[in-house]
Amino acid sequence: MSRAMDLTTDRLLKRRQIRESRPCAIATACLLRRVVASTRSSDPQKFMQQVQEVGQRLTVAQPKELAVGNIVRRVMGLIRDEQDETRGETEFSLLSEITSTVLRSPKLDPDLSPSKSLPNGMPGTPDAKSRSPTRPPLLSSHAGYAGTPPVTSMFSILNHPTMTGSGASSPLPRSGTATPNAQPAGDLRAELIEGIGEIIDELDQAEEQIANYALEHIHPNEVILTYSSSNTVQKFLLKAASKRKFTVIHAEAFPNDHQTHALVTGNIDPERDDLTTESFQKPLTVAGITVILIPDAAIFTVMSHVNKVILGTHAVLANGALMAFAGTKLVAKTAKAHGVPVIVLSETYKLSPQYPHDPDAFVEFGDPTKMFGRKDRDLLDMVTSENPIFDFVEPGNVDLFVTNLGGHAPGYLYRIIRDQYREEDLELYEKPGGEM
Repeated sequence: MSRAMDLTTDRLLKRRQIRESRPCAIATACLLRRVVASTRSSDPQKFMQQVQEVGQRLTVAQPKELAVGNIVRRVMGLIRDEQDETRGETEFSLLSEITSTVLRSPKLDPDLSPSKSLPNGMPGTPDAKSRSPTRPPLLSSHAGYAGTPPVTSMFSILNHPTMTGSGASSPLPRSGTATPNAQPAGDLRAELIEGIGEIIDELDQAEEQIANYALEHIHPNEVILTYSSSNTVQKFLLKAASKRKFTVIHAEAFPNDHQTHALVTGNIDPERDDLTTESFQKPLTVAGITVILIPDAAIFTVMSHVNKVILGTHAVLANGALMAFAGTKLVAKTAKAHGVPVIVLSETYKLSPQYPHDPDAFVEFGDPTKMFGRKDRDLLDMVTSENPIFDFVEPGNVDLFVTNLGGHAPGYLYRIIRDQYREEDLELYEKPGGEM
């Protein structure tokens, strides 16, 4: 069932036909919603098993897209929350039933009678002399006086919920019977589908929510440097342009996101899609922002004129490190050398609980032919070239993270990640050898 459903998404991720964090996150959430909708079971563990199996295949298909695993963890957390809520309601209902059953049970002391009022049994009254000065202790449900029913104490019931006395029925439901307030399968499925729908809505609104904080970080007449063509950064700058006048220095990223390099060198390839830089700048210029396009080789030269650096990111790791567009490390190191603050815009679904034990494992390489023009592609047979798509930026190079929950210092990221995911779901699958 679930295997047939995720084969298409599995192949698309493996072939990189679905790429970048947001499309991968949306595709994963939509697939998991279909998996939950098709699961016919009343057991939350069955939902958990199905989601975990699909999540494992998706993360194995494309381990460098950390947003896929993050969404799987979010959905698994939803199932655990619903399971905990149902268990809490059931335990409360059982405790209430136990209490009411004990209160309705026959009197525990045979010398006490409902017909006698409490003052008649108090010392100094006529009935007090004929009464034994001490009452017999409560016995467990396994012993009693001969010919009398056993007495069960509240302590014994709570510590041995399955214990029943001879000739008496247990206040707890027997195995195989429905527990009170148990959530039907349809209700659980509907709750999970609604929860995943809220995650998808969050993915759609995250960029707009981050843009709402733009006026707090961009001030009039500032010079802002940004790198590559991030949609999140673009909306952030456009939001600030509605109330502020400032200048943006846009550093291109050769060879995957560039325009000036092709114009200067004359290596304009009509087969190559180099429109990302232009599509990033046009809305900014229309909004009245002065945009200066520079090659990445000039970043160190212009950094002394910059007030702050605003960057997008592909993923944020648990220790504050970044997986960002290739060349971001150069920008961050240059800003740190000049004392320029660096602000990174990141949606919460990009926050990953993984630690970079092997940073090279997160780096992805693209098409090496982009390093050469059409006339120089014959050199590919004689040289070895690499075209990294992402950079690993060590922690300590970012001054502030702005998410759809607000601005956070790098040292506070662990708290945001802790609130995002359940501790049981940090590892999605076991590695070979039984390690997690």
